[in-house]
Amino acid sequence: MAEPAIFRMPRLAPTAEQRRREQQYRRKNLRIAIRQLERAELYVAALESLDLDDREVDTTVRAIVEHIRSLGRYLSTRKSEA
Repeated sequence: MAEPAIFRMPRLAPTAEQRRREQQYRRKNLRIAIRQLERAELYVAALESLDLDDREVDTTVRAIVEHIRSLGRYLSTRKSEA
């Protein structure tokens, strides 16, 4: 068995440079996610424009578009806070 450590090293807080890099990485990923959602919204809008004459399809497509927009707003807020 390993013996317990006599001296414990304190955990060092991340440096300002590390925090800056993490923040940039997070913002970059949020930008990518927002762009992907914008593309997804275009595809779903194209599906809606096909006018399939099915009430259930139209309702579902509109709900998906609203969910995509809502998620986009949420991610935009997170990006501005990051």
